[in-house]
Amino acid sequence: MKRGLRLRLALTHALVALLAIAVVAVIVLAVGGRRFDSYLAQVQSSRNAAVVNSLTQTYRAPDGWDASAIYALSQVARLNNVDVAVYSLEGKLLFTVQGLHMGGGMMGGQGMMGGGGMMGGAGDGTAGAGSGPASVVSASPAAGVATLDPARFEVQSYPVMVGGKQVATAEVYAPRNPRAAAESAYQSALTRNLAIAALVAAALALLISLIVSRRITGPLEALTDAAEDVAGGNLEVRVAPRGDDEVGALATAFNAMADRLARDEQWRRDMTADLSHELRTPLATIQTRIEALEDGVMPATPENLRVIGAEVERLGRLLGALRSLNELESEDVAVEQESLDLAGVAGDALKRAETAFQAKGVALVGELSPVTVNADGDRLLQVVANLLDNALKFTPEGGRVLVAVASGAAPAAGPWARLTVADSGPGIEPVDLPFVFDRFFRSQAARGTQGVGLGLAIARGLVEAQGGVIEAADRPEGGALFTVFLPQLR
Repeated sequence: MKRGLRLRLALTHALVALLAIAVVAVIVLAVGGRRFDSYLAQVQSSRNAAVVNSLTQTYRAPDGWDASAIYALSQVARLNNVDVAVYSLEGKLLFTVQGLHMGGGMMGGQGMMGGGGMMGGAGDGTAGAGSGPASVVSASPAAGVATLDPARFEVQSYPVMVGGKQVATAEVYAPRNPRAAAESAYQSALTRNLAIAALVAAALALLISLIVSRRITGPLEALTDAAEDVAGGNLEVRVAPRGDDEVGALATAFNAMADRLARDEQWRRDMTADLSHELRTPLATIQTRIEALEDGVMPATPENLRVIGAEVERLGRLLGALRSLNELESEDVAVEQESLDLAGVAGDALKRAETAFQAKGVALVGELSPVTVNADGDRLLQVVANLLDNALKFTPEGGRVLVAVASGAAPAAGPWARLTVADSGPGIEPVDLPFVFDRFFRSQAARGTQGVGLGLAIARGLVEAQGGVIEAADRPEGGALFTVFLPQLR
């Protein structure tokens, strides 16, 4: 599967390169053909213009063109690969010049001159006989252009202007086949070059794709191996993120997931140990007391029975906390909201917790301003009690816990009531802040205390069930700060 992804990437890139070359080839062949025809037409037009320009420059009034002029014209015609026929204004053929490099020409290999040797001359003598060019020979006017094959030649007629006055008409005969041959050669060369370019582009795309795909699939292969290790139970494996692209983000997310799984696994073990301890201690106490009562070692006095009752009550609180948490997570908790004073609920919780705080030597201070909220009084009292119990657990003797109620800003718009519980304990480590409300979570500072990490989880569930928000923070001056926001009634 790993190789398959790499191969698919390589083939995809090569196919894209070939497709791009194919599209370019179609466009070039379609547009280039028309452009090439236009180019050849412009070239031929310039050649014809050169011939006509030579006729204009070699004309000598009043005689017209002599043998040397015709010879010069033959060189121009040969240079431009055309045949030329010159007619008088009355339509009489004066002379022809063969310049085509192809065999035969339009005259079957003959050049001719009529009406005497020069335009406007008298008699039928030859022009430059014995000294003129080989392509200009005498012939009768009947030899004319009767043998012209339209399929082989393209004819263009031009007026010969001298001094702003037309003195003759020139017909320029250009071959059609050379154009087709040139176009064919051009298209063949272009097709060959495009094919070579396509092969080179495909090879380069394949090579580059292999390099790029290796860089992409390499981290993915490492992630796959790491995921298989995690699935096999090895929660210590991690991958090194490479770069800040999507693959690097995936590696970072994988490491975060592995960290969370490892932490959850550790929590599970700690939770099992804590639950075992919380259950074993009261059960051992109850069992010891009952055995002592049965053996008569300990009399069944109210004091001895009260110890057993306290341990049973401790077990009942633990089971009640687990039941409350399950109700909150299943959203089966019943909340009966009513208008009440948050300061009054907080004051009631302070009175109930006062004895425990005094026994430990921790000062409990309240700064309570009346604020009306819509909440369930009993559930809200449980929230404050859980926060006070947590604060007492971590505040050392001689410390201080402050409970305050006031109106205050919250993460959302609208009027909110705010209840804060601040202690002077060791505070909350930054690494533990995101997890303090998770059930069964216990920081390292809580390892030596009673409880299984349910109080804050229950508090969060009860606050959220009443439309509120609860937050935890580490105080700059030391200690932990818990803040509860509830919608305020006006």
